[in-house]
Amino acid sequence: MTAMTNRAPDTGTAPEPAPGGEDRSAPEPAGPPTDLSASAASARHAFDVGIWWDVYFTFAMCGLIVVALLTGPPEWRLTTAALIASVIAVYYGVARSYVKTDGKRPGWASPLVLALLLLAPVLPAVVMNPTLTFVLVAFGPLAFMSLGSPLAVSAMGTILLLPGLIQGFLGNREWSDVGLNFLFNGVILGCALWFGTWFEKIVVQSVERYELIEKLRRSQEEAARLSEQAGALAERERLAREMHDTLAQGFTSIITLTQAVESELDSDPATARRHLALMRETAAENLAEARAMVAARQAVPVVSGDLDGALTRISERLGQELGIEVTATVTGTPEELPNDLRVCLLRTAQEALANIRKHADASRARVTLAYTDVGVALTVADDGRGFDSSVPSDGNGLANMRHRAESVGGLLDLESSPGLGSTIRLTIPHDDADE
Repeated sequence: MTAMTNRAPDTGTAPEPAPGGEDRSAPEPAGPPTDLSASAASARHAFDVGIWWDVYFTFAMCGLIVVALLTGPPEWRLTTAALIASVIAVYYGVARSYVKTDGKRPGWASPLVLALLLLAPVLPAVVMNPTLTFVLVAFGPLAFMSLGSPLAVSAMGTILLLPGLIQGFLGNREWSDVGLNFLFNGVILGCALWFGTWFEKIVVQSVERYELIEKLRRSQEEAARLSEQAGALAERERLAREMHDTLAQGFTSIITLTQAVESELDSDPATARRHLALMRETAAENLAEARAMVAARQAVPVVSGDLDGALTRISERLGQELGIEVTATVTGTPEELPNDLRVCLLRTAQEALANIRKHADASRARVTLAYTDVGVALTVADDGRGFDSSVPSDGNGLANMRHRAESVGGLLDLESSPGLGSTIRLTIPHDDADE
């Protein structure tokens, strides 16, 4: 089950060099193929049991050294003890890197080479002293952790079956006993192979689930980041529209009035004073708008029932500022509208009137708010110079009006022709009218 030892799931990124310069291009151990991602390299695998496995393996092998010194033919005791001790050296020199997640694995130490290094001392020791077959209590788990089930079962089968076969050929053991040993140990090895393969599949599934969880976590983080960016962008766009439709229009009006006052101070002081009063009123309203936006951090609400009055006030102000006839009319039965609809209607009227101030050169303008059975409609018309409405506009005014209309489920229409004036119509149907 080497694939689950010090490798983690694949996340679609190229593997990075491990600490200490580990060569990831070295031959990979046997077992289910599972790639490793740098982001998951710190995850502990199913067999990484920490320092307690080192303690267990060391104490078990030391105990077998004592057994080797106390049992078996006296002339072989030191030899078998030395062979068992060499297994500890192989473990800490090579095999431990297959067991530990952070192990630095030598490039030459393939699973087959590791199996031969482990069998080289263990097999002669068991042949010389069959009691040392108990080495499997430490050798077996190590083989499954580092070699993978097929190679681990083969190595264990060599230890369990080959010594009996050798003793049978040497005449030290009856062939009936050898056959019985083959039968029982063969069943044990078959069960070990089945269980080990099944357990490997479980570990592979756990690794895949870990990979999916990691991908999901990263996806959620990315979604949260993108959502935050989208929210910030939407807020900036909303503030830009609010400032364009309120403060910018007020400043434009003040500039226009200032230019008028400069030309009227000597020739028409009364009109200049009237325009100065309009400048003061516009500046005060702009200041109130700015404070309200800062305080509310959202569109400044339009007081319920004051929409009609607000439309009348901005219409009269434009008429006074330009010296033209601007009328405001409300038809139908006024009804209670949500604040977002009231804001949309008022801002659209403000922008349309601002366009008349800047571009139309009109002598008359009309603002109509109509309450109907199917919804509410706002119409702003003038008799100014008009323009070719088929030519796309590069300004923000029309774009802002259309965006506001779409945000409340309304429809904005523009009709204009050169020399024939312009008409802007905003229609917002009732919710039940859409159904």
